[in-house]
Amino acid sequence: MECGYQKNQCTSSYDSQKMSVMGTGKQVEVNDPDPLHIRFLLGDDAWLRLKPAIRKRFGCDAQLGNTHLYCGKMHRVDASYIGLLMAHTARLIGSPMAWSRGQDIPCDVITFDDPDRPGGIVWERHYYFASDKKQIARTTKIVSENEGLLECFGKHFGMKLKLEEAKGALHFVSTKFYLQLFGKRISLPNFLSPGTLRVTHRDLGSDQFQFVLEVDHPVFGQLAFQDGYFKEEEMKNATRT
Repeated sequence: MECGYQKNQCTSSYDSQKMSVMGTGKQVEVNDPDPLHIRFLLGDDAWLRLKPAIRKRFGCDAQLGNTHLYCGKMHRVDASYIGLLMAHTARLIGSPMAWSRGQDIPCDVITFDDPDRPGGIVWERHYYFASDKKQIARTTKIVSENEGLLECFGKHFGMKLKLEEAKGALHFVSTKFYLQLFGKRISLPNFLSPGTLRVTHRDLGSDQFQFVLEVDHPVFGQLAFQDGYFKEEEMKNATRT
C-alpha cells in the first residue's frame, strides 16, 4: 500500500491570539498547529508529560493537509462472539471495527483529511487477514464547538471522547455514543452502547508506537481487543490506494 506523504517540520511556537472553543468559556490559540486541540483538551501539564514523539504525532504532524502512513502488524485482533456480531452489524453504518479475529495480522494505518467533514481527520486501519481478505476500519476525529472531541463513523453515528495521559502515553476514552439526525446528536441509551472504548497510543522510540484498542461492556465483559505495533513510513510521489 502506498500513500502520498510529505514530512513537515514541527514547530512548538504559538500565535498570541486566542479564540473560544466548545462553548466552555475557555480559550485556545488561533494558530494552534493541532487541529484537534489535543493540547487544549488534555491540559498543558498532561500534554508536556506525553512522550515528545506523541506530541509531534498529534500536534503539528496532524495539521490539515498532511497524510501519514504507519506500517506494522496487529499481534492480536480479538473479539467475543457478541463483539464480532456488533462489528459485523457496524459494517452497515461505516465499519469502525475489524470483523474478524487473528494474530500477527499485517496492518497499515493511514491518516488524512476527511473530504466530507471539514476539519476532520480520518484514521483508516487496513487489516490484511489474507491476500484476498482485506478489511478497512475507518473513523474520523473532529472537534465539535459544543461537545469537544468526537470520533465519527458513517454519516450518523459517533462517540464523544475524553483524553487522558498515563506514563507518557495518550488515551482516548469514550464517554457516550450518539446518533446524529437533522443536525442534532442524540445520545444512545446504555443498553444500545457497546460499553466503553479505550484507545492507547504508546511511543516506543525510533518512530515506532504501540496501538491498543479495548472495548469493555459492563454486562458482557470485553467485546474487543487489539494490540499492534507500527512505524511511520515516508513515501514521496505516491498515491494512497
